[in-house]
Amino acid sequence: MNSSSTSSFELGPHERVRHGRVPVAALVFLALVAVVEIVASGTEEWFADGGSWKWRSKRTLLDAGALDGDVAIFGTSVLASGLDPRVANSVSRNGRVVNLALDGMTLQHEAQLLRERVSAARPPKVAVLEFREVLVSRDTWIAGPYFRFWASGRDLLESRFIYFNPSLSLAFIENRISTVFRQREGARSWIVESVRSGFPVRRRRDANRAILATMKEHAGWVGPEVEDWSIESPAEPGRPRPWMVNPAGELWLRRFLDTASSHGLRVVLLLTPAPPPPRLVETPGPQGFRARFNAQVGRLREEYPELGLDVFEPTGFALDDFGDEIHLNPKGRAKLSSAFAAWLSDYRQRHVLE
Repeated sequence: MNSSSTSSFELGPHERVRHGRVPVAALVFLALVAVVEIVASGTEEWFADGGSWKWRSKRTLLDAGALDGDVAIFGTSVLASGLDPRVANSVSRNGRVVNLALDGMTLQHEAQLLRERVSAARPPKVAVLEFREVLVSRDTWIAGPYFRFWASGRDLLESRFIYFNPSLSLAFIENRISTVFRQREGARSWIVESVRSGFPVRRRRDANRAILATMKEHAGWVGPEVEDWSIESPAEPGRPRPWMVNPAGELWLRRFLDTASSHGLRVVLLLTPAPPPPRLVETPGPQGFRARFNAQVGRLREEYPELGLDVFEPTGFALDDFGDEIHLNPKGRAKLSSAFAAWLSDYRQRHVLE
């Protein structure tokens, strides 16, 4: 076959990309993307969702040293919105209580945060740990603000999921490079709302600024954005109060306690209030909540006698103190904060915190 038979398959002179031509369109596109990302990173408070902004605000205050204290509270949304340290701080000028709990935190997040705090300029002397359950699930590693921006590379590697699912590393990097990608749902909602209104909507920005200001004023505490005021008594007998434990939870509980032990901290286990009967019922016997809870505490005290492991269990809560089965409403939060302040005052007298 001669060369003329194949000429129809060759690119014509107008089809060939000229050597040395600059891809202007691609460069313009990349420049626009960079501009959007720069603007978004500087205005993230305008569209970040409230749950995400709580984590961002707490990180900002931690990095600024605004949440240094001798007593640090670790926990989930139950304590993040349920225990205001300002009450305890107003009662006693000896030391400072700070609330490091966050919505969606579980034991591995708390253990990693404690490891960070013991290396701070002013590390805590007492760690108050929410002790309502001992659970760590897979999704708490790879979802929410923790995965999107809070976790360091070292933190994520401790999950070991990345070894079996390497694509997580790409998502991890994408979330840290791109503000728009990280806050895509909030940004989409903000854009739609702003277009409908005809001007940039400030509602989310104002709410996020209030979150940061409240956390700063209340030593890490901030209330929920949507308030649940009360739950109703069930028509039928309530379900048993659960005590749930899994192996991953046990592992990270001991890592938390190991860190506290190696740095000379004392640890307080805070059993958060639960709705009284008939909403939740503590069943008797060795498999009931109280027996399993006491057995767990007993084992930990044998393993870690140096930590003290005092238990603070506030009592006297009625059904109308709760917004749901685990979260307190404003009335319940005031009661818990006052009870903790009184208990801590006695604790300081029994254990001199220098």
